[in-house]
This record gives sequence, structure tokens and C-alpha cells, in this order.
Amino acid sequence: MEDAQIIALFWSRSETAIGQLAAKYGKLIFQIAHNILANREDAEECANDTYLGAWNAIPPRRPDPLAAFVCRIARNTALNRRRANRAQKRGPLPDLPLAELEDCLPGPSMEEVCSARELGRAIDAFLDTLDPENRAIFLRRYWFSDPVGTIAAELGLRENTVSVRLSRLRGRLKTYLEKEGVTV
Repeated sequence: MEDAQIIALFWSRSETAIGQLAAKYGKLIFQIAHNILANREDAEECANDTYLGAWNAIPPRRPDPLAAFVCRIARNTALNRRRANRAQKRGPLPDLPLAELEDCLPGPSMEEVCSARELGRAIDAFLDTLDPENRAIFLRRYWFSDPVGTIAAELGLRENTVSVRLSRLRGRLKTYLEKEGVTV
């Protein structure tokens, strides 16, 4: 089913909308949540929370593209669950790939340097400078939290190649942000 048809089902408040969304994007939603949480049960619950989040957000929104919209809901839901799990001290959680970007992004005084929106725009502009393969590697690692091995396998590259590219991309991002006035 096409995204526009799924959105129309949400707008008509048809219960089949969630089933169609799950059929089309369920694996992707689960993968994002599982990459962040490293726990199958929590990831399944986050997937269900994502469907509820989409149900509550559509309408009034008409997301385009739908995939990015539900991926964002899934990611935010999983990150919130991760914070809750950490607060409840449910055991050690693996580091998120975002920790790799700490040297590139501003520290705690970020509010003094630029707003979160400006930082987001700067990162978007940086992504526009990348070729499609490097952009895919960057987004798969830092947005979808995919493991390096998974990225390498799906792109037909060696893990070491992906790791080196990610290291170089972090360096390029740092240089780009400094050039744009976002200092570390």
C-alpha cells in the first residue's frame, strides 16, 4: 500500500491504518528501536508505542515522507525508553553511536554557541555535501544506530572500510561545523 493511502486511512481514523503501517514499516521501526535498546521486548513495546504515536499525530499532520516521520517517532520513543531504563538502573546499556560524535559537536555550553535548530540545519547542510554512499553510511550509523557490521554487509563493504569512513566523516563534520561557527 502506498504511503498516501496509509495516511488517508489515518485521517479517516480507520483501525486498518496501524496494520498497514506495521506491514510496510514494522521491521524498520523494530530495527531502530532494537539498535538503541538492545532488548527485544523493549523494542517490541517501542514499536507499539510508535504506532500509537503515529495514530495520535496523524491527523493533524500529513507527513511526507511517511517513513521518515515514523522513524523519528520510533527513534525518539526508543531514546526515551533508554533514558527510563538507565534511570531504573536495569543494567548496563551499550553506548549509542552518537557517543562517537561527541568530539564533533558542541559541549554543554551549546546554548551559548547556537540553537539546536541551527545545529540541525548545519548538519543537514553537511549531509548535502556528501556523496550518496557516505550519506547513507553516516545516517545509518548516527540516525538509525545500525552496527558497523550491518552497514558494511548491506553496502557490500568491509567493516574496516566503514569504520574508517565514519572516522573521516566525523573529522569532516567537525571541520564543517567549526567553519560554520559551531565550535566544540
